[in-house]
Amino acid sequence: MISRAFLSSIAFRLPFAITFICVSVLLLSAVAIYGLQKARNEMASYSVQAFSSLAKASLVSRQVSDLVSSAPFLMNATSPYRVSSESRAVVAQVDALLQTMSPEERGLAIEGLGGGRIIALLKDIQKQTLDLARNADSAQEYKAHAAAALGEIATGHSMRDTDLRQRLSSIVQSAATSDSLFQLGELQRRYVAETSAMLQSPGPDLRISQEELAPYRRIFDAQTQYLLEMFAIRAAVSRLHTVSRDLSHATETQSEAVAQSLTRNLDSASSAQRQLLVMVILASLAVVLLAVLSIRSVMRVSRGIVDLSEGMNALAKGDQQVGPPSYAGTETELIRLLDAFRAFKESVDRVSRLRRTAEAAARTIRSTFRTMNEGIALFDPLGRPITMNRRIIELMRQTGSSRKMPLRRFIETIPEIDPLLMPSEREAGSLVERRLLRHRFADTQVVEISATRQPDGGVVLLARDVTMMDRQEVEAARAQRLEVVMRMTHQVSHEVGNMIGIITGSLGLLEREPGFSEKQKRHLGRIRKAAERGRALASSMLSVGSQQQIRASIIDVGSILQGMADVLEMAIGSGNRLELDLAADLPPMNLDPALLEQSVLNLCLNAAAAMPGGGPVTIQARAKADKLTIAVIDEGVGMSPEVLDQALEPYFTTRSRAGGSGLGLAMVYGFVRQSGGEVTITSCPGEGTIVTLSFPVYDAGRTGASAHLGT
Repeated sequence: MISRAFLSSIAFRLPFAITFICVSVLLLSAVAIYGLQKARNEMASYSVQAFSSLAKASLVSRQVSDLVSSAPFLMNATSPYRVSSESRAVVAQVDALLQTMSPEERGLAIEGLGGGRIIALLKDIQKQTLDLARNADSAQEYKAHAAAALGEIATGHSMRDTDLRQRLSSIVQSAATSDSLFQLGELQRRYVAETSAMLQSPGPDLRISQEELAPYRRIFDAQTQYLLEMFAIRAAVSRLHTVSRDLSHATETQSEAVAQSLTRNLDSASSAQRQLLVMVILASLAVVLLAVLSIRSVMRVSRGIVDLSEGMNALAKGDQQVGPPSYAGTETELIRLLDAFRAFKESVDRVSRLRRTAEAAARTIRSTFRTMNEGIALFDPLGRPITMNRRIIELMRQTGSSRKMPLRRFIETIPEIDPLLMPSEREAGSLVERRLLRHRFADTQVVEISATRQPDGGVVLLARDVTMMDRQEVEAARAQRLEVVMRMTHQVSHEVGNMIGIITGSLGLLEREPGFSEKQKRHLGRIRKAAERGRALASSMLSVGSQQQIRASIIDVGSILQGMADVLEMAIGSGNRLELDLAADLPPMNLDPALLEQSVLNLCLNAAAAMPGGGPVTIQARAKADKLTIAVIDEGVGMSPEVLDQALEPYFTTRSRAGGSGLGLAMVYGFVRQSGGEVTITSCPGEGTIVTLSFPVYDAGRTGASAHLGT
């Protein structure tokens, strides 16, 4: 016994529906074949006559159509040769058509259907086309005469007046190509005007003969005849076009008569066809009624499958709003597919949530990786690059193509890294523990590189710019050293000052005593000079120790620097030149003018000493935000990093043999620090030096706070 589940399955219903439809179609085909056979028997009686009439009408219509489509081309023809050749082709077509329509040609005469009218029109076309061909041949001959005359003019040199010959040649050239009698008449009047005077000229050298002008006249005559023939051709073509339209109308009349004759013959077959149509309609209705149930079942199953397919595709494209399709059928396969669809959607929803979370985390990681200030690069155990950000390429001084470089080539810009530490395709590398180092590039940038071995054998490179940190560390160490030296200098200067005070006091008492000889007085004078030098040295040591007395006042820095120009030019010597680059909007400053002049003078002397071959010494003053900067720039030998590190220390000098004391920059540093400013030095060997003094801009509200700097 067949189960109910099998009867409800697609495996049963779909083959059953297809089989039922096939049987219905076979029955309908049998009915149609029977009706067609009956109609064929009824139409056999008049088929020969109908086919004969159709053949005759079709043959005549096709040939007339060819003729009518070929003749009108002559309305646009401009070449006599083409008109002649195409006219003969039309005559050949007319001859063939007349032969076809003759009563003797295979019995295909068209009697009573307008055949006489068509034959008369064809003969008229034949006559006019022959006349057209003759006119075209005549026009071609006149064109040839004109060309021959042009050739004779081109090769003849009998006319002595070259200018006249060129003008006449130009006129006849235009005449040979003219396409209207009006234009040709204008050219002929020009020709007569040019030649009439020369024919009557009394001078034998200028007179021309009629024989010399004969080719020119032949051109005008030939072109005139040519244009007349072309006008005749155009008129003939127009008449031929009218006859062609009449022929086409006659052919249509004949075709209509043939159609009417066939219609009468087919009326008798209409009843049989109507009977056949009724039989086919009845059979079709029977098939439709019988197939409705099968088609309905198939459509329901198909709709269910389509809905499931669309739902699955929507889920695959990421549409989270799609729900399970509704299906009201009882097919077991589709019900199971609906259950599977619901389970699949729940899985897709769960996977989508996990994917969104993962994508958000990946975007965050990628954004952080690309925009982080530190550079990072990952390499596999064979030293091949995995990924890196743009920052490490910049810090390692590499190019964009370095993303594909192996590790050992990637670190070549940092000579402090031993390549043997890093893995390659041939060696595993000796890196075990984390390595950290700093590299200083030529442009003073300092980069800290860290290399770490991963558990899988790969290497992680980290790089960061520590230029500011390194500079701050150097500045802190330098400030600490200067602080110690200045504290010691301050103490020593006080002690020396006290001792020199005792010495000068004792000298004063001795100088008041009478009875000293001249020699003794000279010794006392030497002692006083030595004491004064010691006092000056102690004063300079106080300046270095930032303990000198500051007499600050509101000054115009630009005016002071302008006023020092003469002194500075003498100080730097004739081999160097002074250049002032002073901004016009310099603010007033609360500084000691004497110490400022002394500091600028010391810096200019150092700049001149750094340029033994001469060069420019530039003093630049700018106001930036809340600071005023004074820079002394030279193009001298520059300083190495080691010298630059100790340049501000007291008693450090590179010109000890030239008498340098090493207190110039230290005094400048002491004055600037005591005035609340900063000193920065930028220098490279062979590229000159820039010493910049930065002072806070004067603020009237802080005047009282600044006044105590002199104490």
